[in-house]
Parts: sequence; structure tokens; C-alpha cells
Amino acid sequence: MRKNKSIYYICLVSIFAAMAIVLEKFVTIRIGTSIKITLYALPLLVMGINHGKYLGMITGVVTGLVLQLTSPYGIGVTSFFWGLAPVAWGFFSGLLFELLEKLNTKKNGKIIRYILAIFIASLCATILNTLAMVLDTLLIKDTTYTFAKILTDLPIRLLTMVIALIPYVFI
Repeated sequence: MRKNKSIYYICLVSIFAAMAIVLEKFVTIRIGTSIKITLYALPLLVMGINHGKYLGMITGVVTGLVLQLTSPYGIGVTSFFWGLAPVAWGFFSGLLFELLEKLNTKKNGKIIRYILAIFIASLCATILNTLAMVLDTLLIKDTTYTFAKILTDLPIRLLTMVIALIPYVFI
């Protein structure tokens, strides 16, 4: 029975990671170099909330690794930091939903748990992506990002994150 459960989890992680990768590669609107509108976090959030923080984290690791391997930049010095955002969506959404569920046992508070877990996980992912941009600027002197551009784009990135909460919560 344990072997069947392991196979089930491997398949589940693979399917949700594949959905996230397809959404990132083919259903993303890019505005400039640092702003994008995408729903690729949705499978990671669903995995974390519905199947727990560890499966969410593993799905994020697989997603982040494949996205880095298939990116135009390939694997580099800051690839690890770019791969942390999908891990954050999967892990923190599951962790926060679990913690909020323990704190609030009322059935009518479930939508609040979804909103808080998704908001905080998305905020962590945005912070990690911002950190990756700063590290790109510092370590490899990437001209795509400058400190001024990172700071001026941050409010817009936070706004798109908040707007993305609407479909994330209702889907």
C-alpha cells in the first residue's frame, strides 16, 4: 500500500509541476523586464494548500529547477535564488493554511484562511524574486536590473500580486 501511495504522490507532484511550467512558459504576460502577469503559482498554491507544505515544496523545487534549466539564461550564480519563489508558493501556502486551520476551527473562516495563506505566500515569493534581482545586479552586474529600476517596479509588482489574489482565491 505504501508503494502505491508514493507513486500517487510522485504523479501528483509531476502533474502540478508540469501545469505550473506550462502556465509560466505559455500563459504569461510580460510588461518590461521585471513585471509579469501569470497564473503559474496556482498549481503550486493548490498543491501546498490541499496536499501539505512538503508536497507543495517538492512541487516548487521541481518547477523552479525546470524553469531555470529552460530559461534563456540557463543555470548561473543566482539560479538558486530565482528557484526559491516557486518553493515559497508551495511551502508557505501549505504551512500557513495548516497553521491558520489550527488557530481557527470555524467553518465560515475558510475563505479568510485561503486569502491569508495565498497573500503571505505570494508576498514571500515576491520578496524572494526581488532579492534575486538585487543579487543579479550585485553579483553578475546584470544590466537588465538596476537598484533604481527594482525600487520603482516594486510597487507595481506588489499591485499585480494583490490583483492576482482574486483569481488565486476563487479558483
